[in-house]
Amino acid sequence: MLLKRVTFPDLIFPRWQSVLAVSLIGVLIGLDPRSHTMPPGVPAWLGVVMGGMGLVTTWVAFPIIVAVLRWWLKRGGRWDGQGDLFNLVAASWLVADTLGAGLAALGVPPLLTLPLWLYSVWVGAQAIEGAIPQASLGYCIAGIAIGLLPAIVAAGSMFALVGVLMVVTGLVPGGAGA
Repeated sequence: MLLKRVTFPDLIFPRWQSVLAVSLIGVLIGLDPRSHTMPPGVPAWLGVVMGGMGLVTTWVAFPIIVAVLRWWLKRGGRWDGQGDLFNLVAASWLVADTLGAGLAALGVPPLLTLPLWLYSVWVGAQAIEGAIPQASLGYCIAGIAIGLLPAIVAAGSMFALVGVLMVVTGLVPGGAGA
């Protein structure tokens, strides 16, 4: 958890390591007991599917955040687009997000894990500021926050779509097949 300034050359490591880190966070998010608790009468296997949605939604959200950050950081000539922003964001969020998602998987209430998620945003912003000196800490925090908005909407839309499909197909009580 010790913060160290890094530059883009410090982040030259295989992309698969970042993919593995993001996937680990997604799996841990999917293990959150609140994400796969099903109402009575719903097949148990749907709980497993909903748990897997943590991984899927993480992989929907993460590239959106990185894309928005890429756009945001290029505004005003702050960043020339050189360097691996994907690896930077994945590496900077690994420890705090893994800890936050792991605690959530253990059933720790969201209010108690919120400081870790906020810390993760701060660490990510610190890492971006270190790699892109023309971007201030506040500007980096704003970029992450702006990226989180469409990512949350996309992830929420996926859960809503799955819910609608479950009702339409009759997999939940009161649905078409009931």
